[in-house]
Amino acid sequence: MWHSNIGTLISCADLMRDVKIILLSVFISVAAGTGVCWYAGSNPKKIAVVDAVRLFNGFAMSREMEAQEKRRLEDLSARLDSISNVLKMAQGTRKSEGEIKQLAYGYKLMKERLENEYSESNRAINTAVWKRLNPLLAAYGKEKKLNIIIGANGMGSVLFVDEYCDITEDVNNYINKRYAEGN
Repeated sequence: MWHSNIGTLISCADLMRDVKIILLSVFISVAAGTGVCWYAGSNPKKIAVVDAVRLFNGFAMSREMEAQEKRRLEDLSARLDSISNVLKMAQGTRKSEGEIKQLAYGYKLMKERLENEYSESNRAINTAVWKRLNPLLAAYGKEKKLNIIIGANGMGSVLFVDEYCDITEDVNNYINKRYAEGN
């Protein structure tokens, strides 16, 4: 009986330790979250937040690159549609099974190529745009005497930001002006 009481006491001690750790974590999270807004409010825009998706989509370079890639990918998509139409027509005729399989195989290859091209295009655009954005963001932060610019996208650690702390529009104007100037 005494052993079961010790086990219960140890379990209670472990539980209390876990509860203390959880409460401390919640307190730190809340304090850090309110600290950012408080600090930003008491010392204007030392810490600011940028919506990374809006920043990326609003950057002229990303729009230009996406427009160029869109034309190329639409051409590949049109070829895929043509192969699909030929395949559908062949299936409705008296074509041999070998010819239909060959057309189906060509369609499959073209579809895989289009999917790969699309993925590669997205990766290349993201890499090139962020390579260009990062130094511009650093220059903006230094020029505005910011200590931290936090990127938010609604899917990460920043799920909400007050409009006061959100400088996305100002940053978009800055980076597009610098981009237009050739920087």
